Amino acid sequence: MDDHVTFRAWRTRLNPPLLPAWPGDALGGLLLGLLFLPSPLAVLAPLPLAALHRRLARSTGGRGALGHAFVFALAFFSVHLAWLPASMADVLGPLGGLLTVLVLPAAALTWAAPLALTRAAFGPRTLLALPFAWVLLEALRARGPLAFPWGAPGYALTQTPLAQLASVGGVALLTLLVTGTASVLAGWGRRPPALLALLAVWGAGLLWGRQVTPPVPPAPRTAVLVQGAIDPRLKARGRTLDELGVYLDLTRGALRSGSADLVVWPETASPLPASDPGVLPALRGLGVPLLVGAPGDVPGQARNSAYGVDGGVTGRQDKRVLVPFGESLPFSGVLGFLYAPVLRSLGMAGLTSLTPGRLLNVLPLRDLRAGVSICYESVFGPLSRQAVRAGANLLVVISNDAWFGRGAGAEQHFQMGRLRAIETRRFLLRAGNDGVSAVVDPWGRVQFRAPRGERGAYRVAFGVSSARTPSVRYGDWVSWGSGVALLALLPLLARRRGGRPGGPEAGAP
Repeated sequence: MDDHVTFRAWRTRLNPPLLPAWPGDALGGLLLGLLFLPSPLAVLAPLPLAALHRRLARSTGGRGALGHAFVFALAFFSVHLAWLPASMADVLGPLGGLLTVLVLPAAALTWAAPLALTRAAFGPRTLLALPFAWVLLEALRARGPLAFPWGAPGYALTQTPLAQLASVGGVALLTLLVTGTASVLAGWGRRPPALLALLAVWGAGLLWGRQVTPPVPPAPRTAVLVQGAIDPRLKARGRTLDELGVYLDLTRGALRSGSADLVVWPETASPLPASDPGVLPALRGLGVPLLVGAPGDVPGQARNSAYGVDGGVTGRQDKRVLVPFGESLPFSGVLGFLYAPVLRSLGMAGLTSLTPGRLLNVLPLRDLRAGVSICYESVFGPLSRQAVRAGANLLVVISNDAWFGRGAGAEQHFQMGRLRAIETRRFLLRAGNDGVSAVVDPWGRVQFRAPRGERGAYRVAFGVSSARTPSVRYGDWVSWGSGVALLALLPLLARRRGGRPGGPEAGAP
């Protein structure tokens, strides 16, 4: 017994806690927030996540794990989303900024609760289960009326050759790699073979990513990206036809240098539907195919839409995923008594939810087939995959990131959307009200980027493609596979518990 006590004492000295519990959790979350998008150091994200995984594996149960994960996640989102309260305070005043702070603990809970549940369910196999649990929790965070996938660990690899793995399994495969790396690092001292296997995986992924990325591909077509740089607060006070005039003048100026295969206007560029008799003749008079952001033309419904225009309206795509609390009021039927006084205090009495679109419409513009994401939708990979399966040979994002202000929000939004090009191997044209307006090639490389906040119309080169990646063909196979993996772990765990008990440190992969 004395020998056993002595051995355990020495093992504790040789493997001390990384940091005191709660300060260590907070420091880890802050570090992850500083490393994450848009920082090029985001590739180091597995390091602070490893500290979290180790803490979860060594916690005494689900309740302790919940506390550790919540502190870590709250610190992370407080850094990663610091721009959100600041930008909303500029738009909605101090009260609006203060209310937006509530997003931080809510977002933290969407991480903490599933991770704690994983610790409670898998006990000595926590480190093995965590990567699959991360994939599933991120899939859940991207669904429902409160969908908010900001901060998904896979985006840490966006600016590395490993991002090419998204063409195989989307951002979910990148999340599995980042969080799997964290689990191996958390238990590396006990499983050296796992560390060697991890190095082999990273090395093979980096090599493959470089090999599949060709020189800059030919881009034989010309588009015009129009950036009106109209203050969103002016739009909020009331739409005017002067906005339409700005976009028409900018477009005419760009077309004096030559024709174009496509002109792209940003989200809500026109104050009236493109089909309106006061708008359509002016668009037709430009003589080129256009993709225009404008209100929907469904009577009695407020919609945020994109129109294809080529002589007449060739199609309309309505925004399907609405921004929670910005374009929609989730659960308003139940929480209407809370929304009413808050909206009055913000000077927005009478605000109601937009009507979300239900159908996917690939917009035909001569031989182009544009799969359109409207602003927020660009961070939801399944929408772009659906568009490509429906025949899209080009991706287009129209946005109004002026609401984000000058913080990191617009840049995070752009960097997340870059993965849609890799997942589908399509050129992505992006037009924003004040930016980010850019061209991203099918390997995620930025071929053009307009200055943020500058009013202008930019002639850019692009191409089309009919390729089908595994990500497009097989969809969310990584998420389904992760669910199967967790189910397979349960009987293994039951047999282990039946044979001998596992302590809280028995979590190494």
